[in-house]
Amino acid sequence: MRAARRSPMPRLGFSLIELLVVLVIVSIAMGMMLPRFRITAYTAVQLMGMQMAQDIDVARTRALTTRLPVRVRFHTSTGTYGGYLDHDGDGVFAESAVEWQALRGFGERRLDQGVRFGRGNAPPIPDNSAGGDITFAEARVDFDARGLVRPMGTGGVVYLVKAGKPDAVVAVAVTPSGNTRLWTWRTEEGWR
Repeated sequence: MRAARRSPMPRLGFSLIELLVVLVIVSIAMGMMLPRFRITAYTAVQLMGMQMAQDIDVARTRALTTRLPVRVRFHTSTGTYGGYLDHDGDGVFAESAVEWQALRGFGERRLDQGVRFGRGNAPPIPDNSAGGDITFAEARVDFDARGLVRPMGTGGVVYLVKAGKPDAVVAVAVTPSGNTRLWTWRTEEGWR
């Protein structure tokens, strides 16, 4: 009796050519999509402005919850800003590591790569004709235990610009009541 012939087993896996074809197709798709995921100068400065506005809100909220004064200081020379809580309630800020740790917020933050304090080609925002990159007195904003800006009735603006792109500008404004607002500069539209 003759043994029945077995059919060969089906092939499992992919051939080298099939894998190369798939890799080429994926590479082409990635090459077409990658430029869309790049962050533009306008987006980078917008994101940094949003982060700063959020950090200022955190500082104000911390003043309200602890019933202690809080300070946000802007350091133009180093491209940083920091938040400090007057943890001992003596009304004096040493702007020390102990005070920024007591804030339990953002501590000290460096501006993102290529973003710096500055107004670029943008004029001052509406309702604030003060000149300079930071219009707060002594480059700082202080909140009292009620979350109001000290001295009473003052507010200010911090302008951020993308280096090399003088039209990519945002402004973080703080009202005397402590509210923050983010403004974006568009050459065609102005501040919005």
